[in-house]
Amino acid sequence: MRKAFLSGCVALSLAALVWAGGDPWKSKPYQQWDAKDVRKVLDDSPWAHAVQVEAPWISGGDAGDADSGGTSSRPGPAVGGPGARSGPGGSGADAGAGPQVALATFLVRWTSSRTIREAGFRNAVLAGQIQEAAAEQQLAQPVESYEIVVAGPDMKPFQSVDEKILEHSAFLVDRKTKQKVAPTAVKIKNSDDGKKVESVAFVFPKKSESEIATIGADVKVVDFLCVVTNVKMEASFDTSKMSDKLGRDL
Repeated sequence: MRKAFLSGCVALSLAALVWAGGDPWKSKPYQQWDAKDVRKVLDDSPWAHAVQVEAPWISGGDAGDADSGGTSSRPGPAVGGPGARSGPGGSGADAGAGPQVALATFLVRWTSSRTIREAGFRNAVLAGQIQEAAAEQQLAQPVESYEIVVAGPDMKPFQSVDEKILEHSAFLVDRKTKQKVAPTAVKIKNSDDGKKVESVAFVFPKKSESEIATIGADVKVVDFLCVVTNVKMEASFDTSKMSDKLGRDL
């Protein structure tokens, strides 16, 4: 009897370890996610990718401040090539350092997925903005389209364009076949004062006009491409990893 009891305790302990570790979307229901779990889902999961692009719109003075506006910097091409020599008192590395190139970071999320929606509503519940019952009711509503949202602290490339222009600036691309899916709508979200763009949502159809799935069950990698005001960003989504307990989650 004692042996059976101990075996049961060990099994429970192992189960608790498995429950506590790993990815939250695999290890526990979203109703039990804490703030840390929510952030992992929203910022560091198969549904969310940070993308860095060169940011020529950022001045040289701002480029060196990696904590300001989500930017960082890296050295430009070396001046004089591999054979460049330093002057008196300087090193070859110093002499070869070119101008700093500013980088801006954008977060690209697949927001139509159950997992991202669960994280969003769970975050609202934790913040006291919505009741859990209301969140579950909204989560139960069907989602008719795929949606990709691009957000970042510095959305300057999107500042001077409208939604119609953006409809022709982005695609979902099947990595294998190179088949492109264009958005049917774009939604720009501005700050409360209307002066800044906070995020841009791209809405893509789940089916073509002939009722064929735009992202087939055999598609393994989908690339999101967006080119706006000469800035190109790309995020790759591995659909084999985008799944929860209910299956594929796009």
